[in-house]
Amino acid sequence: MIYRDIGKRIQKAREEAGLSQEELASALGITQSALSNYELGKRRLYLANMEQIAKVLERPLSYFMEEEGSDGEEASTEQESPDEVTAEINRLLPELDQEERQELLNYMKWRRDRSK
Repeated sequence: MIYRDIGKRIQKAREEAGLSQEELASALGITQSALSNYELGKRRLYLANMEQIAKVLERPLSYFMEEEGSDGEEASTEQESPDEVTAEINRLLPELDQEERQELLNYMKWRRDRSK
C-alpha cells in the first residue's frame, strides 16, 4: 500500500467525520499543511501517526492499511479473521468507561440470544 492510498482513506474518514483539515490537524497537534501532505501522499506516515489519526477519526487502524478489493471497494472489516476482530475489541476496551462496557456486554448477550 502506498502513502497516496492511505492519504485518500484519511481524507475520506475525515470528511465522513465532518471535520475540516484545520480541525483534524488541530486535534492531532500538527499543522494543516502537514495533514494536507499526508492526505496527498507526499509525507511519510509512521505507525504512531497512523494510530493517532485512527483514534481521532474513530476508525480501526486496519481501515487505513487494508488493500482495496478487486471490485474497487475497500476490503470489509467483516473479512478480518476472528482473532483480528478479538484483538481489535481488546485494544478498544480500555477506552470505554464502565457504563459503556456494560452496554457492550448487554448488546453482545442480546445478539447471542437473538441468533439462537
